[in-house]
This record gives sequence, C-alpha cells and structure tokens, in this order.
Amino acid sequence: MGFSQAISEISRRIGREKVLTEPEDVYAYSLDASTEFKQAPGAVVRASSEEDVKVVLEVADRERVPVVPRGSGTSLTGAPVPTSPESIVLDLTPMNRVEVNVDDGYVMAEAGATVLEVDKACREYGFFFPPDPASSRIATIGGALAENAGGLRGAKFGVMKNWVLAMEVYLAGGRKLRIGEPVYKWRWGPDLLSLFIGSEGTLGVITKAWLKIYPLPEKVVRVMGTFDRLEDAGRAISQIRRRGYVPMMLELLDRETIEIVNEVLGYDVEVAEAMVVADVDGPREAVWRMAREVEQVMKESGGRTRASDDPEEMQQLYLARQGAYAAVTRAYPGVLLEDITVPLSKLMVALRELEKLRKEYGLRMPVFGHAGDGNLHPTICFDPRDEDQLRKAREMFVKIGRLAIELGGAISGEHGIGLAKKELFLEEIKAVRGEGYLEVVRKIKELLDPNGIMNPGKLWF
Repeated sequence: MGFSQAISEISRRIGREKVLTEPEDVYAYSLDASTEFKQAPGAVVRASSEEDVKVVLEVADRERVPVVPRGSGTSLTGAPVPTSPESIVLDLTPMNRVEVNVDDGYVMAEAGATVLEVDKACREYGFFFPPDPASSRIATIGGALAENAGGLRGAKFGVMKNWVLAMEVYLAGGRKLRIGEPVYKWRWGPDLLSLFIGSEGTLGVITKAWLKIYPLPEKVVRVMGTFDRLEDAGRAISQIRRRGYVPMMLELLDRETIEIVNEVLGYDVEVAEAMVVADVDGPREAVWRMAREVEQVMKESGGRTRASDDPEEMQQLYLARQGAYAAVTRAYPGVLLEDITVPLSKLMVALRELEKLRKEYGLRMPVFGHAGDGNLHPTICFDPRDEDQLRKAREMFVKIGRLAIELGGAISGEHGIGLAKKELFLEEIKAVRGEGYLEVVRKIKELLDPNGIMNPGKLWF
C-alpha cells in the first residue's frame, strides 16, 4: 500500500466529498501568505469532525504518508506548505464551533474558527479575546496556536500561549490527547500545553482549545507620536515601558511604511520619519490622565503628539498599522518579511543597524512592528526577476536574523520558523541554547511521531 491506497481508504471511511485530489482543487493549498514556497499536495482532506482527523492520522501513519495540518494559510514562513507531492493537507477550517462560557471565564473554540470570530463572540458578553494577529479576520485558532501567534495587542497581553487553559490534540496514529484543564489554576505533571503551542504541526494536530477571556476596557485612548528621527521613536517606546506604562498596543511605523500605506490603501496618515501608536486603556476616570502622561514621554523624546478617543480617527490609525504588510505586498512584486525580537534596551541599536543595512544594499525596507514588546518587522522589497536584487534580499534576511541573535533576541517573535528560517534557527539554538536542546526535542518528536509523518521538513525535523 502507499499514498493512493491511503487516499482511497480515507475517502471510503469519511466520505469522498471531503477529499480533494484534482489539481485545480489542491492548488490553493500549495503555498501560504509568504508565497515564497510552493508545493501542491497530492490530496486535501477537509475535516469536519474529530473522527475525520482521527481517521486521516491513523491511515497516514500506517502508510507513512506525510500530513500537513492547515488553517487559513496565513503563515508567513511556509509552515503549512507540503515538502512532498505525496502529502495530505489536513484542512481544519470546517471545524469552527465557538462557545463562550462567561461564568467560568473561557471560550471554547475549534481549530477552524478564526481569531476574529472568537473575539466577536466574547464581545457579545462584554469580554474580548486579547491576542490580535494582523490577519485575525482569517487566521484560525488552530494555526495561531501552532505558530504561537502574537499581534497588535501583544505589548500588554502577550501571545497565544498566555491565553490557553486546555487543548485537545490528535497524535500520529490517531491517538487523542487532552492537555490542561478549563480552569484558571491546575497543577499536575509537565506543562504539555507549551510543548504543542508553537510546534507548527510537527508533533500533532490541535483540534480544540479552551481559552481565557478578558473584560473589555471601560475606555481606550489612542495616542500618536510622529518623529523626525527613527531613533527618537525607538527611544520613546523604550521610555514608555521603562517608566512603567503598559499600553494595550504600542506600534511603530517608519517613513517608508507610512508612505506605502497612504499610497496603496488611500489613507491620509501624517508622513514623518517614524510614527508610534499607543493604546492606553483603563477606568473611564483615569484613562485620559494616563494618555497625557504617555504623550509627555513621546514629547520628551522629540515627538509631536495627538490623542483621540474618536472611533473614526482611532480606526484609521489601527487599520494603517494592521494593513501595513498587505500594502507592501501590493506595492512590490517580491517581499521578504522579517520577524525579529530584541530586548527593549536594544531597540534603538536594532533600528540603527537596520538603517545601515538598508543603505548598504540599496533596497527599500519598510520597518514596522509590535515595538512595545521588541518585535520588529523589517520588510525587504525587491524584484524577484532581478537576480542581483534577489541575492541582496536573501543576504539581508539572514543578516537581520543574525543581528537579533547578536543583540540577545530571537529570530522570530510570532511568525515561527517553517521553511524560511530553519538554518537561522539552528544558529540561534547553537548560540544560545546549546546542542542539548536539539537532542531533547528530537527525542520528543520520535516519541510522539515515530514515523515522522507530521509536517516533515519544518523547524529542524
């Protein structure tokens, strides 16, 4: 038996209508949002139940057929792209049930529900789900957990792993594993939740999660500072955090980003060398006082500021930042998006070094990101038909990753490793964690996925 026989058995057991094999049907599953990597799978299974997932993993493991779990494909590193034509992409988007339990303080979401759908469901009860990836409209809960996604509200609320109470995971062979508990405190055994969150589908398939929810703030004021020097914007961000303010959102856009957003998306954002956007939230009677204090920090760093609680003005600034990557990809035929994180104290050093790289290579590189937690997105723009530009872009990509390692940071804050950063990831591990880390994780992989069918070729597997 082999791939063909496996597909025949899966089709017979779960229904032929759930299995796609025609080239025109599987093409959309051959790439992700990065568009850099491309490989069509031999088949796509659109799972609508846990039983479907179980059958796929049982048959695929027995026949040694690779399985690539997938949500909406918003990954920017090639994580859900198959590495073999005889692979099964397991599409979890049909599994999208959401149930809010306000009394117990959580929301249960199946893997295919989008982050925005979960957030909207919580808001009906006066709560919200804090993680906020820029692609939240289409990014799924399963994918966000597998990538440990962050987002615009990460400065205050962190990343997906900070909001998980429990999960259900299916392992190779179809074994079901329930980890964690849907309660706010529990303590027994090793923390297996953290093992699967961020594992990019290489250890198992996340099918369901119980997630913490948070009360909606009474009021939010959006503060904007514009700066004549990028370094001054970096200083303002560092000082805001240094002085004990924790804005719900603390974002950075440089001049190139602002210009592209205005041009492509039709916005009218003030053009400056850099812009910092901060969301200050809290009790209605105190939030404006805190907003004025954040404004003062920006002014001391050389910024021109304004603050607003007008919904329309706030929304334009939010959409300008949220749409930055989409605007850049529409403006340039080739884009390599970086995702480095550096210590907050090294933010200005990182911005200076990025400016040197931009001048050295002569390519446009808009810089934006969740600077409040040190997460920057230098976005290298190039013409992929120009071999020299392509070479320069790839060299810059590697140098930016190495810069993060040298500054004591990480090569990825939220986008993951996938295919794009495998070599850089090994460099970071050797520089920071030591060879013993690789040995331990390889043994875990062998234990949970002895036949190596789960998303092979990703991370360092």
